[in-house]
Amino acid sequence: MRAKKVSLYSLTGFSKNNLQLLRLLIQQELTLRYKRSVIGIGWTLLNPMLTSFVLWIVFSFLFVGKLEVGQQFAPYLMAGILLNTFFSQGLLQAANSIAANGGVLTKVSVPPKIFAFAAALAAFINFLIGLIPLAVVVYISGQTLSLTFPLVLVIGLFMAFFTAGIGLTLSVIFIRFEDAKNIVNVLLLILIYLTPIFYPIGILNESMQQIVTLNPLTSFLDAFRWAFSDNATATWRDFLYLALISITTFALGNLFFKKRWSKTIAML
Repeated sequence: MRAKKVSLYSLTGFSKNNLQLLRLLIQQELTLRYKRSVIGIGWTLLNPMLTSFVLWIVFSFLFVGKLEVGQQFAPYLMAGILLNTFFSQGLLQAANSIAANGGVLTKVSVPPKIFAFAAALAAFINFLIGLIPLAVVVYISGQTLSLTFPLVLVIGLFMAFFTAGIGLTLSVIFIRFEDAKNIVNVLLLILIYLTPIFYPIGILNESMQQIVTLNPLTSFLDAFRWAFSDNATATWRDFLYLALISITTFALGNLFFKKRWSKTIAML
């Protein structure tokens, strides 16, 4: 048990007290988001269902016949929306979290990157809650949850590290360059179309398939669909790719933040 704690501390660079603070920040992130909402955290369940329903009406007649044998479009689509929401919302919240807590950082001695980690992990928890309506859609579609379902937790954690790594880098860039926020929003919109969220990758030409395959979210999504309900094909290369890209991005994000933060804090 002690070995696990040591590895966790060394991975994040946080002390035991910092990890307790991280837990409180995650709780705060989840509660403040729905503070004045009547439905509250129920929106985490409703948003992917409503979005999936609209896109299902629009695209089902185009892509249902293009899916591989055994795949169902409704859970295929909703899984894509869930994972994309996890990444895009978690990324923007992590990137904005440090600037948003600038007042705290100037008064209290806490590691600033803890706010980005809290945002990424809060997005992970919302993702896990979103698995409930996805499971309902899977069963309504005539499928069942796969025996590999527990792997979704591993995939989600890798996604959280991937999101936190990019978020740390962007947190510095957002403070230094205000226009970067608009650029990132545009890039996230483009990324939606470069990820097979609502279309099967097989309908693309060979060159576009190569581009979409290089997109890390594609490997995350294939692994997630396969692990959750066997509604896609994933290989060991997908898992290796998403693991390597997550660890590398997390490490580089931490390194970039560490080098740039001392010059950035004065701009808060």
